[in-house]
Amino acid sequence: MTPFDATLERFRDAVRGPAEEVPMARAALLIAQVEYPDADLDGYERRLQDVAETLSQQLARQPQPIAAKRAVQTANQLLFRELGFRGNADHYDDPRNLYLTDVLRERRGVPVTLAIVYAEVCQRAGLNVRPVGLPGHVICRYTPAEGEAADALLVDVFNGGRVLTRDDCQTLVRNTFGARAPFREHYLANLAPRQVIQRVLHNLKAGALQRGDEERAARTIDLLLALYPWDLDEIRDRGMLRERLGEVRSALTDLEQYVRYRAGARDIQTVAETVRSLRRHVPEASPEPGE
Repeated sequence: MTPFDATLERFRDAVRGPAEEVPMARAALLIAQVEYPDADLDGYERRLQDVAETLSQQLARQPQPIAAKRAVQTANQLLFRELGFRGNADHYDDPRNLYLTDVLRERRGVPVTLAIVYAEVCQRAGLNVRPVGLPGHVICRYTPAEGEAADALLVDVFNGGRVLTRDDCQTLVRNTFGARAPFREHYLANLAPRQVIQRVLHNLKAGALQRGDEERAARTIDLLLALYPWDLDEIRDRGMLRERLGEVRSALTDLEQYVRYRAGARDIQTVAETVRSLRRHVPEASPEPGE
């Protein structure tokens, strides 16, 4: 078993089960371990726990019950001012921004990984903070404890913990997709941990493809399929990558599966032609259904 195979198996075990119960930090650290096989994941988890314990102590020193804005201000003061976590705007496309090991060590990241840090630390300190799935810019929501007379607060973790209004969120979406982009209410929905991890992987996959790093892209798809084993689009993409990497048998297995179960897809003719071409290199391959 290769180091990647071992990490993939641990990742698969970690993300198995209900979407809300996926251990977000551990899953993100396992993604990083694909790149850094010798990374001490338990050590990085202890870093998160140490920060959470510090935050818990700081919250306990505030007048009780602590007001919602004061709770967010306390978390922001610790994470962004004292510890120096910040958005890496100067090198946004650096893949290290997506590896939680690098983010915890360098204290720089992109919205989705900073949201993981912020939510994990706050949750461990007793604050109900969850990532929120704005397109292209993950933020966090703090929901006060039941019975507190305060509204939830939206926090832009990429920009120092700035508290956002709904209009601010609309602006963020328009800055990404253009002034005419409609704003959908579900953009402000909380993300389950499984969805957060999927976002990290989609970003890694897109970056690897942009750099022409097909081997890393294919490994990332293996992780995505550990999350969602029947994502046929990912199966197709992995098959195409494997074909370009010369892994003919594996490519054929993926693409045959896509052809079998996505017969009405727009690209089915292109994929089916690739399957026929691959079969010429694997004589004992099974025929298409109906042949």
